[in-house]
Amino acid sequence: MDSGDPNHKPTAICLVRADVSGLESPRHATEVRRHALRLGYAHLYTVRPPADHSDPIGYALDIAAGLAVDALVVYDLETVGNTPSRVCELFDLQTVCPPTTWAAVVPDRADNTEHAHPGYPLTITAAQRIMQQHLMCPAHACPRKASAYSFLVQAGKIVPPVDTPRERAAARQLPFKPRDRDIPLPVSVDIETLLDVLNGLTNPQADARVLAAQLNPSSVHQTTDSTTGKQ
Repeated sequence: MDSGDPNHKPTAICLVRADVSGLESPRHATEVRRHALRLGYAHLYTVRPPADHSDPIGYALDIAAGLAVDALVVYDLETVGNTPSRVCELFDLQTVCPPTTWAAVVPDRADNTEHAHPGYPLTITAAQRIMQQHLMCPAHACPRKASAYSFLVQAGKIVPPVDTPRERAAARQLPFKPRDRDIPLPVSVDIETLLDVLNGLTNPQADARVLAAQLNPSSVHQTTDSTTGKQ
């Protein structure tokens, strides 16, 4: 969700599953929120799917899509069923343990094996070679570079900057080009509406799609029309 303002931070929601985290749920909720803020995201909400929901991952992805966030932050891959690819079809995935970035698939690079995630275990030498080969690729748009970068961070070879790319561009008074999949924040949405939607999402009986649609007036009309049978 990008407003086009270089000072605007990327957004994220967090996902904590009681069926996975168990008694550690409160700690994991704190950790994922801190991790999101540490990475420079604006934390919008922490999703806690109903315990009896048949698809807790899909539940969270529906909310993420409705809010048009940039990333989903979880404690570990078990939270997303050890299938990061499901999340990365739409969003970046950030894990706390271990701290890893799984870059979202970019449509124009999705079928380009040159930029795909490496299909082999990385070494420091291999990761450094990828960083050199993909020097001109932005990490958020190149899964291969994102994997190499994440590996080198975990290996202690790279210290991630504290500021986000948008903040660094703003400090240098440079324009920041939004990603092609970013959409602007609807100008008609105010903070009261956002808080009402987030509050509604705490109700296990609430329809996440309908609530999220309130953030997009055109979607609300489409939803209403579909329920009343209008074309």
